[in-house]
Amino acid sequence: MSSPKKPVERAEPVWPVLDKGQVDRLDVCLLGHDCFSLVRRADGWGVVQHGWNSTVEADRGKVNSLLGVLAQDKALRFMGAVAERIPAEYGFDTPRMRIAAGGGQELTMTVGAEGASGEGFYALNSKEKGSLFLLGKDFVSRCEFPADHYYDLDLVSATPGDVSSISLGHGGSFSWTLVRKDGNFQFSFPASLGGKQASSSDVDLFLHSLLEVPAKGVVAEIPDKESRVLLNIEILLPEQKVETLEVFKSGEGENFYFARSSSQSGYLVLSKEHYEQLDKKAFAMQQRNIVSVATGKLGTVRVVQGNQTFTGMKSDKGWINFEDKKPLLGIDMSLWRLNELKFEAEPAAALSETSEKVMDLDLLDENGLSVVKVSFFSDSELPDGQCWLSLGDGSGYYPVSDKLLEDLQGQIPLRK
Repeated sequence: MSSPKKPVERAEPVWPVLDKGQVDRLDVCLLGHDCFSLVRRADGWGVVQHGWNSTVEADRGKVNSLLGVLAQDKALRFMGAVAERIPAEYGFDTPRMRIAAGGGQELTMTVGAEGASGEGFYALNSKEKGSLFLLGKDFVSRCEFPADHYYDLDLVSATPGDVSSISLGHGGSFSWTLVRKDGNFQFSFPASLGGKQASSSDVDLFLHSLLEVPAKGVVAEIPDKESRVLLNIEILLPEQKVETLEVFKSGEGENFYFARSSSQSGYLVLSKEHYEQLDKKAFAMQQRNIVSVATGKLGTVRVVQGNQTFTGMKSDKGWINFEDKKPLLGIDMSLWRLNELKFEAEPAAALSETSEKVMDLDLLDENGLSVVKVSFFSDSELPDGQCWLSLGDGSGYYPVSDKLLEDLQGQIPLRK
């Protein structure tokens, strides 16, 4: 029988794991890369690296992923004891990777050459000195990311639901401001748009581009620090917290932009496409839908083109041709697209002599009462792909995409 005073002897050393809650710092050195550090702060983690005057905000998810590997993954096996002077064949003279953890728990791990079996890499650690281990390839690959892998590339740190106002301008001053009211955004500036509803889909797309689409990278400096601000954005968050983003041109002929964020150190690198998603005029953010029809309550669709009239009626099974009672496909989709149709420029009070009426679309309810009448006009003076739309209520003539008109012309079985 064993004595309680006799210590239990381990069969062989075990690769140590970290208590990630106690780690405040990770120093990482990779073969062929500059060393860097991940440092815990009160509000998250930062990336500290040589040549940078400030700490770059780190992506918490990626740092936690590295900590998770160090806290959970185990070595494939213990390879045996090694002498103090380790043979060069193990690769520790020029290590593939070295990670040192500091804080409440300290641990250093060094990864050398690939093992003879091809399963993984030789490794040492500071807890089991003189013991050689084999770490799996997956273990090593999940630890050997360079510094820029850990950058937080979000333009602004916020979630769309927390934003109570958005302001955008060019050159420093603001061109428009939207404020959230009863769950929707409306204009508070400029005065000419005050109180008007913003397009919810365009606001959603803008906030997605601002808050959820990452930058391409982060750089410590930009060539011209005095470069003029092309675009400036400000958002208001709970407790009156303000986050800002300023965008600068990178240089002649370049296809990217630099940005400075109140949420990030250094300068973010934006693609040309990302910049264009953010550079929105007030017009583009307006609620520009012209028609809003409860399509479920419609009973009749009447189309007049030239001297021909076509009538479609809703039956229990869907839309049918009034004359031959044959099914009509695509009417509901066309009505939905009519609701989604947006004007491409401010409406005109009158049409020019080059315009010509192409089609009238009359929508009636189940009792045969007119709900809305829409007229389409062609005009050679309009940009390609556009036509005029009028409601006949004196609100003017709206330039819209002519795709719906073309689809209706192909869909409605008018006589040739």
